[in-house]
Amino acid sequence: MKHAIFKPVFKDEKTWRDLLVLFALVSLLCAVIFIPYIVNDQAFILGLDMRTIYSSNFEGLRTMLAQWRQNGSLPFWNWSNFLGNDFYSSKLFYFNDLWEYLFALGDLPYTTAILWMTYLRFLSGAFSFYAYARYNHAGHRVSILASLFWAFSSYMLQVMRDPFFATFTAFLPLYFLSVDRYIVEKKHGFFIFMVFFMFFNNYYLFYMTSLFTILYYLWRHEKEYGTLHDVMKPAVRLIGFYLVGFSCAGFFVVPEILNILSNSRLGVRDLIWSYGNPTPYLDIVNGLYTPASMLAYRSTPASTLYMWLRGEKEPLVYNIWAGALMTLLVPQLFTKKNRRPMTLWCFAVCALLSFIPIFSSAMHGFSEPSFRWTSNLTFLLLAMVLPLLNDAGRIDRNLLKKSAVAFVILIAVSPLVCAAVNRVALSEIVTEYRWLLVDDVLFVLIAWALLAGKRKTVAAAALAELAMVSYFSFYGNPAMRSLTIPEAKALYTALGEKDAYNSFTLSLDEKNWSSFYRTYINLEDVFWENLGMNHALDGNIRGVTTYDSTYLASSDELVQLDPDHIYGHWSWSFDIENQDVLDLVSVKYGVTGLNTACPFKNGRLVTTYMDTWNIWENLDYINLGKTYTDLETWDDYDPSKSADVTAKVICHAEDAEEIRSLLGKEEVVCDTAEADGRKVYAWISTTENGFAVLSVPYDEGWSATVNGQPARIYEVNGGLSGIAVPAGGAEIQMTFTPKGLKKGIVVSGIGVLLVLGIIVLDRRRKKVQA
Repeated sequence: MKHAIFKPVFKDEKTWRDLLVLFALVSLLCAVIFIPYIVNDQAFILGLDMRTIYSSNFEGLRTMLAQWRQNGSLPFWNWSNFLGNDFYSSKLFYFNDLWEYLFALGDLPYTTAILWMTYLRFLSGAFSFYAYARYNHAGHRVSILASLFWAFSSYMLQVMRDPFFATFTAFLPLYFLSVDRYIVEKKHGFFIFMVFFMFFNNYYLFYMTSLFTILYYLWRHEKEYGTLHDVMKPAVRLIGFYLVGFSCAGFFVVPEILNILSNSRLGVRDLIWSYGNPTPYLDIVNGLYTPASMLAYRSTPASTLYMWLRGEKEPLVYNIWAGALMTLLVPQLFTKKNRRPMTLWCFAVCALLSFIPIFSSAMHGFSEPSFRWTSNLTFLLLAMVLPLLNDAGRIDRNLLKKSAVAFVILIAVSPLVCAAVNRVALSEIVTEYRWLLVDDVLFVLIAWALLAGKRKTVAAAALAELAMVSYFSFYGNPAMRSLTIPEAKALYTALGEKDAYNSFTLSLDEKNWSSFYRTYINLEDVFWENLGMNHALDGNIRGVTTYDSTYLASSDELVQLDPDHIYGHWSWSFDIENQDVLDLVSVKYGVTGLNTACPFKNGRLVTTYMDTWNIWENLDYINLGKTYTDLETWDDYDPSKSADVTAKVICHAEDAEEIRSLLGKEEVVCDTAEADGRKVYAWISTTENGFAVLSVPYDEGWSATVNGQPARIYEVNGGLSGIAVPAGGAEIQMTFTPKGLKKGIVVSGIGVLLVLGIIVLDRRRKKVQA
């Protein structure tokens, strides 16, 4: 059979029939997931992060794209994400996939859009693996079944709750298919494209996959040629093509990487050799035969048996399970008939990565240990058992019987062992344990049917297992159905439809039209027990809270102004409650419940909004910024005396002498100010030279001019921007271009030139060979 990928395969009528069957089966399993939500009017808003980050970020993306279409403002900076955020560099981490952009350009509410996007991700995952399986000579029925195992594996079911990881994982088979094409046919064009595409989807996950590719490449090369002799030369060439693909992706990857490297999210935290807790070790073993996606994240005692808390107290699960059939066949890889040296090496390396935290940390960018890389392992195991699914003659029946008995016992006993180790009473895991026993019964049925050669029974039982696990991974999990659609809409529109609040506040004072101001929103009153730290994005409101894993580095410095009253409720969250800092960052209005006190030291009640909320005015409001006459360094700053933040320039010691020479003797607030997209405009009248602190978050991407002349921006007063202003008046203009974007564009240009060069060389080589 000639190796091919698309054109010859799709000339096959059976392949088109397969795709229709696969489409129908994926749709059927998705129906098991989605219909309960639709029938019961439940919002498909799964888990805390989807409610507090992804949904609001999606609305932020929609706002940015709309502004881009309307006024040409490039989607670089968003003022509604905390004090402002490098949207391009940080939020593309969440949005770089086809489905997000497609639906962000429309007007479907997120509760509907996420259903369709998730469905498309399941479909793309199944079709991607089907292409991989058919390229590797798997039969039609085997390719369909294996594609379902991948699309509804424990990892895929879990990752659908984190949409910005899901599309990357769905297309993972196509990436490894591009590696296969290079190994088998020496074709590199598809590989270069997939490297570009996977970097585009999620550079963070592709870092892990890139490391795993070394292992996969060696395994696949040995499988094709039976040896690793002469492996280095083609491997070096492949690395070169990888770098070309990376270069093409430079215009978005370079800014993204520079952004994440600049904040405290990334860093060496847990370079340890053991977990110091038996739970992760048990979870690693359980992951092969237990569908953890339906057991973890349930907010029940049983959940603690299948997840562990890493350094930042974030629960992680070891998701490998891809159906009982795959589990049954994995031991067959070690028989004399199927055993190969690289298979053993793959298992050994993956065991080290799993069991030793320092190696798992390396896979996670030398941050805390993580099991997110295991999507690659799930794929590799399925790739390894494909030949066994395709050829029953390669299956050792005696080993299959023993494996079946062993796994049936393990499935039944493991939860009891985990409960004992974690000191969880058996009475508290009864519900989840019953489901595992049902899965155990299906496991027995699949094993019996496989031994009896009853392929249809195997397929039917496998589908039943996937359906059960899919249901309990979503609607069957009470933690995943905690929000109705009306509740979700009420949450996102607590302050009205998008821009309604902005229009209302503009009408309160005609000066607002020439002012820059933010709003303090009492989270407990307005956004239901602090679940709305990002819902300012839904209303396009300039708020002062965020829960964000890709925040600006300057936010870390802002926290130092008053760590007890700025840092939020979770890691990577920020909530400004210090009244002096609220003055500093140009908060003019506050929104509270009708019975809540004024959030400002010096404020007044203005009106009631929507008959539900009190609107307070901060009488100490500063329009964008003002000049200062005094200075102190961070070494002298005392957070207990936070009133200094609006009385003194607070700067780094190395800038103190220069800034002190720029200070004047008057304090003047900006006369007018405006911030639109990636541009800031302000006019400030002075009688002498001075130094102004503006409530624009400091970032190296900002450039400034004062009266048309380039001006230096200093990082002052907790990560804000300081600029020298001349006597008589200063027209300040600031423009934001993501740090590294220009360099990234150059890198992409080089990548495109390299691709063109490769195309020319390939054509010349073909002419010579002809």
